[in-house]
Amino acid sequence: MTDLDPTTPPNDTSSEPPPLADALVTQAPGSGRARRGRGSRPPHAAESALAAETFSSPPTSSDTIAELRTELADWRGKAIQLDTAVFELRALLQSGKGFSEILNVEALLQAFMAVCRERYGAVTSSVLLLDDLDPENVFYRVRAYHGLGSSVEIAGVKEETLMFKIPHDQGLLWQLIHQGHVFSVRDMQRLPRFKTAFRRWSLAALRADVWVPLVRGNDVLGILTLGECEDGTQIAESEYAFLQEIAAVAATNIDSTVKYEKNARILANLRTLYDVNQQLANVNDFKALTIETLASAVQALRAQKANLMLYNPETQLLEIKVVWGNIPKATVDAINDGRLPTKPFAIGEGVAGRAAQIKKPVRINDKTRIQQVGRNVAYCILAAPLLHGGEVMGVMTITNKVKEVDGVTDLDPLGRFGEDDEQLLLGLADQAAVNLNKARLYTASITDRLTGLHNARHFESKLESSIEQARVTGRPLALAVADIDHFKKFNDTYGHKAGDAVLVMAARIFAEAVRSGSADEAFRYGGEEMCMLLPDTTAAAAGVHMEAFRKRTQEAELEYDGQKLRVTVSIGIASFPLHAGSRKELFEAADRALYASKGGGRNRVTVAEDPK
Repeated sequence: MTDLDPTTPPNDTSSEPPPLADALVTQAPGSGRARRGRGSRPPHAAESALAAETFSSPPTSSDTIAELRTELADWRGKAIQLDTAVFELRALLQSGKGFSEILNVEALLQAFMAVCRERYGAVTSSVLLLDDLDPENVFYRVRAYHGLGSSVEIAGVKEETLMFKIPHDQGLLWQLIHQGHVFSVRDMQRLPRFKTAFRRWSLAALRADVWVPLVRGNDVLGILTLGECEDGTQIAESEYAFLQEIAAVAATNIDSTVKYEKNARILANLRTLYDVNQQLANVNDFKALTIETLASAVQALRAQKANLMLYNPETQLLEIKVVWGNIPKATVDAINDGRLPTKPFAIGEGVAGRAAQIKKPVRINDKTRIQQVGRNVAYCILAAPLLHGGEVMGVMTITNKVKEVDGVTDLDPLGRFGEDDEQLLLGLADQAAVNLNKARLYTASITDRLTGLHNARHFESKLESSIEQARVTGRPLALAVADIDHFKKFNDTYGHKAGDAVLVMAARIFAEAVRSGSADEAFRYGGEEMCMLLPDTTAAAAGVHMEAFRKRTQEAELEYDGQKLRVTVSIGIASFPLHAGSRKELFEAADRALYASKGGGRNRVTVAEDPK
């Protein structure tokens, strides 16, 4: 029998060994012989073997526990990495879902920057997108920003942050951008890695450490810039992978939203063109058509002001015929009525002249490239030629954008004309060219070639329609009939050419007597006789107005063939319904008043007597 537990096999090392107290031997001090402990017995051979095995290597169970602990730590690290990856994937999915629900570019960019700021605590951020404001160059302009001021200083000059832009070129910086990978633009000392680009384009204004290209396919849509973190550190390079993934998600949504907004603008522009065409289809009056066309352009393009120039084949100059927009009413009326002369432009001169020269729109959104005239700053300008049959009829020009603030329309110094605006103005210009050509033909058919007044045929038609309108509205309608005194004698004395010259002079003064903003119309009825219809005017008021015309005519002097010529006019006035109930009666009443002026000594105004 042995002292080993009979239930434990002698060679089983997987179980806990039996107590070895009795088997332990100690080395006697100063002796090479081992001695047994007190009360011990001689060791058994199996016990000696077990003791030797026990002291020759550590317990196998300890190795297993250590290995398990190491392996557990490895799996825990992998689980943490997997959890992080799953979270980032969920964040990307949620961001993509959130981004896809935003259909406004500026709002989308703000949301994109907010996600990045929340993750990294970036103090500043901005997004630059491909810009269409300069048709001659490729720029990327700030469309959204955070942590930057509303203006940045570039070469000592302050500029609105939303106007800050960088050009596309072939340098190293753009080579990296086209690669589509996230990269730092500052080194560990916070010094620019691209010194030339930083200096040339004032990139320090963006206060950025990291640039994230926004790439869709092979196209660079824009750039996200991120500044230092809130703790003053830079975003770690280990975070670049996530940045690149979320940038790819954002780029897809930005591309879709930009296209959505563009398509929405195109649809709105088509609707505008249709509405304007319907509105002006039946307008034959040339002046009314030019005003309506320009007013439509100002409203549709949200412009501050505009003008319409027409090409004069005789002078070969572009002459301003109509202005509209945020301009003093007195100035608008004076220019539109032809009472205030304006500077004509040669073909090729200025923005309008350039558009006429190349027969294409000209768009400038950089105020430093616009010749500034007067006190009002021109921030942007757009001109489109009016072409008919390949020939230039004129140019339509709009200046500055406006915005609404609390229901009040005001100048928008950040507004600029884009490609869509250019296409809309070009469409309006094409419509205007067709309509103006039609109106010119119509106007020619109702205009007296010598005097420029409306002709007798148009007078008959207009008199009839004006009486019908006055009958409906219950408002008075005055008719003035004027005749140049002793005109036959004048022709016999000075010749018919001299007679034509004074007739043209009198007709010009008569046309200028048309009241600004009124529906007055002037006509040449025949020979030296002229008529004027004055809606919403009593006979007495018309008499006062015509007296001013008579005095101006009397004071006018015409130099002809070395002679100073003068004429006077006699005028008769009647009104509907006071003096007549029909077109024929009204004309006859005014004509009788005219003959009363002639019989009373000429050079005077006579108002028909009130019926008894």
